[in-house]
Amino acid sequence: MKRIFSIILLAGAMTLSLQAAGREKKPVEPFDRGIGRSSSVFIPAGTVGAGASFSYTNYSLGNGLNDTGYQMLFSLVQNLHGNLMSFGIAPQVSYFIRDNLAVGARFDYDRSSFGLGNLDLSLSDALSLSVGDFNYLKQAYTGALTLRNYIPFGQSKRFAMFTELRLTGGYGQSESYRMGYDETLEQPYKTGTYQDIYQFEIGVVPGICAFVTNEVAFEVSVGLMGFNYQKVVQVTNQVERSEMEKNGLNFKVNLLAINFGLSFYIPTGGHRMKKANN
Repeated sequence: MKRIFSIILLAGAMTLSLQAAGREKKPVEPFDRGIGRSSSVFIPAGTVGAGASFSYTNYSLGNGLNDTGYQMLFSLVQNLHGNLMSFGIAPQVSYFIRDNLAVGARFDYDRSSFGLGNLDLSLSDALSLSVGDFNYLKQAYTGALTLRNYIPFGQSKRFAMFTELRLTGGYGQSESYRMGYDETLEQPYKTGTYQDIYQFEIGVVPGICAFVTNEVAFEVSVGLMGFNYQKVVQVTNQVERSEMEKNGLNFKVNLLAINFGLSFYIPTGGHRMKKANN
């Protein structure tokens, strides 16, 4: 009886060891989301893309003095008169060297101005400040080389995310000045500061692309991270000269760099749509 019981235990142990060995020999495949192996073509190779983004803002200060909310918010500010204007345009072109991957170039022009005719700041009956005839003007030109990769949502050919690597260099000018009248010399005068601005940036710009027709797409992008360098050469009253340099690495969503644009993608070669024969 003991011999039979020993044989049963030995057979059970051998069975368990064989099962464990079988499990050890089974290969374990690494988990892969298949992003790099996606076969979905959102925009085919050979496509030529072109588009532009445009912005314009014009705001007149001092027109809301009769509004109750305006008076409560700016109760310390009186006799405010001024104007703020900004304008920007950014055309771009691209060529798809392979499916969902494009190289391109873009040009940005931005212009902003601020004119303050008068501003009275009253903190108390004995303390007040008055500023007037102040003007500020800035315009900047930048060019960039881009590399953009599209990742479609599943097998969608209408919606996709994209990530753009952008190498940017630019030049800008700004001028701030104040005009007044010298009662001693009995003549008008102008004092101000002139700046030359040089900048360089390597940045990553993610976004979303949605096709509204077969060739027209609406795009939204936002500056996310990048390395930037800026040098400012400043001259005050055409006499005093100074320089400033700054650089830094940013990793944050820049809400001031949200862009909305309209782009046209025109396939070439065999990917072009053919008109049906009547």
